Amino acid sequence: MTTGPSGKRKEPLYVIPMALALILAAIFGAAFGLIWHATGFGAKPAPAATAAKSES
Repeated sequence: MTTGPSGKRKEPLYVIPMALALILAAIFGAAFGLIWHATGFGAKPAPAATAAKSES
C-alpha cells in the first residue's frame, strides 16, 4: 500500500462553472415553459362538436 501521492495529476472539477450552468439552464427552462404556457401551445383544442352545440 502506498502512503504518498500517486503521482497522477489532479484534474479540476470545475464545480463553480457547472453550478452556474445548472442555474442558467433552470432559469432558461422556466422562462421557456412560462412562455410556452402563456402562448397556449400545450393546450388541447376544444372539440368541434362541443363548440357547435354551444352555438345552437
